[in-house]
Amino acid sequence: MSDTENETGQPARVVVLGAGTMGAGIAQCLADHGHEVTLTDVDSGALQRALQRIATSRTTLEAAGLQSSDVSTDGEQRLAISTNLETSVSQANMVIEAVPENIELKCEVFATLDRLAPPHTALVSNTSGLSITTLARATGRPEQVAGFHWWNPAELVPLVEVTSGEQTDPKLIQQLLDLAIALGKQPIHVRRDVPGFVGNRLQFAVFREALHLVQEGVVSPEDLDRAMTGGPGFRWGFLGPLQAADFGGLDVFHSISSYLWQDLGDATTPPPVLCDQLAAGRLGTKTGGGFYDYSPEDLAKLTQRRDRFLLGLKQLADASGRTGRDTVDTPVKPNQKVA
Repeated sequence: MSDTENETGQPARVVVLGAGTMGAGIAQCLADHGHEVTLTDVDSGALQRALQRIATSRTTLEAAGLQSSDVSTDGEQRLAISTNLETSVSQANMVIEAVPENIELKCEVFATLDRLAPPHTALVSNTSGLSITTLARATGRPEQVAGFHWWNPAELVPLVEVTSGEQTDPKLIQQLLDLAIALGKQPIHVRRDVPGFVGNRLQFAVFREALHLVQEGVVSPEDLDRAMTGGPGFRWGFLGPLQAADFGGLDVFHSISSYLWQDLGDATTPPPVLCDQLAAGRLGTKTGGGFYDYSPEDLAKLTQRRDRFLLGLKQLADASGRTGRDTVDTPVKPNQKVA
């Protein structure tokens, strides 16, 4: 199979640009759900590493009973790789950008895609929170630019954030929502192009308070993480913050908010407990240490345990119907009165 053609000899219709962890996972999910995909990167080594990661992921999914070997084989046949961007996008219906999180780089990429891709091609970004409107302004087709943010690992985590820029065509938003559902994902529509979209704003609100509690000596990093995984995070896998408040009683949550919010951390810059880690060169798993220490052996075991846990959650979510746009298992809808 050539770099730019699938097994039928037809050009791939979806291009995933960037063969890092996210690009590989997105390409895998698309190909395994019947789409012709070309994973494209300037680095041929990155492409080979992506193929190896995808093969390992497929084996893990098969072992968990979440995917058959036939699906994996068919997906492998539908996934091509290329280092030639111009050839890859020449007949693409959609390009999903997954390059590093740098606004200048992404604007350059979008300007190049606008020049190379056919006029009808949608250009969407996997950015985790940069401005879709700014990316769209780098092109001559702002109505065909949208956010399409997946969460790591892309083949396992259900959430996909579909974000409108100021001029995004609503038809493209609906197309992306429908695509995400067809891929077994749980998409949301981010109606306003705000920094961080929704998922990261929630994640970093919790992260700020977590840093505040550790900085003030209230709790150790280990106990902080235990509090989340055994408490709010344990429930949030099924009930989001607002529905959890419904279950707890809005009067109770109002009462707690009245006295607690004034005492929450309100830092507008990263605190010393985080900055000191960076100054010491402790960046997390990538350097072998952050709030925790990670030997290569420990990291491999922890990653395996994480993926097994996520696979179990995915099995539960699939079994209970917690995918798609409607994730409430009862007929009750938001703001619908209950007799």
